[in-house]
Amino acid sequence: MTAAIAEMVRGLDAEALVSLREKARVHLDERLRERTDVALIDGEYRLTGSFYEKQLRLVLRNCFIIDPKNVEDYVAIGGYAALSRVLTEMTPDEVVGEMTRSNLRGRGGAGFPTGKKWAEALRHDVPQKYIVCNADEGDPGAFMDRSVLENDPHAVLEGMAIAGYAVGANMGFIYVRAEYPLAVEHLKIAIAQARERGLLGRGILGSDFGFDIELRLGSGAFVCGEGTALIESIEGKRGMPRTKVYRTSHRGLWDCPTIINNVETFANVPLIMDRGADWFLGIGTEDSPGTKVFSLVGKVCNAGLVEVPMGTTIEEIVYGIAGAPRRGTR
Repeated sequence: MTAAIAEMVRGLDAEALVSLREKARVHLDERLRERTDVALIDGEYRLTGSFYEKQLRLVLRNCFIIDPKNVEDYVAIGGYAALSRVLTEMTPDEVVGEMTRSNLRGRGGAGFPTGKKWAEALRHDVPQKYIVCNADEGDPGAFMDRSVLENDPHAVLEGMAIAGYAVGANMGFIYVRAEYPLAVEHLKIAIAQARERGLLGRGILGSDFGFDIELRLGSGAFVCGEGTALIESIEGKRGMPRTKVYRTSHRGLWDCPTIINNVETFANVPLIMDRGADWFLGIGTEDSPGTKVFSLVGKVCNAGLVEVPMGTTIEEIVYGIAGAPRRGTR
């Protein structure tokens, strides 16, 4: 990082963020120009090769392209622009309204509408609310959330900050497995960089909005992937599911309204706020717009992470992208 950029990033406001983006983009362009596996297409950098041709990488858009330990790289490709726009141009009601209209469904499995969950938390007028990112990914063979945290942590931080502004929360927690050491390391670096540059903490981007994030490390208990068990664990108790008398958006962490979304859900938020609900609704299906990330493992020719529009068939993923089972296997 040059001395000029280093001086600029201290205490960023909305105007300084734009200036930093322009200068940081020059350095990113110079570096990526030397790579043969990355191409600039329609103003966006994309990974090249047959494995990626049939994918639509939105959540994974920055993975293996930017340096996850360098916040300037994330800013260079448009990072924190959505947060800046939200803080300067939109009210919390408008943010929740846009999320509701986008019909983004939670990517953790239940598929609950994100905007509906946020609206529930917003309507409770209480002094303390929380945002929780469920990064307790314990399914065998699954490494979608881990990859995003390792390779694009600022996308999750930005999504959580937008959620905090939308519902009136000033504190967030990322509950991540301790056996994901690289994800934990990159999150710690990203949080420190965001705080240093005024992207977390008090007066974010020169506004009167404050929001901070802390990590909580899980010990590998599979049950803590369930929202209320996760909350119990953050509170220092044994991770066991609660009897759901109230939704967590009403009474969650320390009996305060709490938004729990997973890594992939939060990573979608900056894109929706930057490009709009109409853009998001044009991807996927009518009932479930957007994309979904899958882990391809096992006896296939091309293993790895795949991101495709909702509505894509398993056959297309396994035979079209994974290259079908390897010869001699079923």
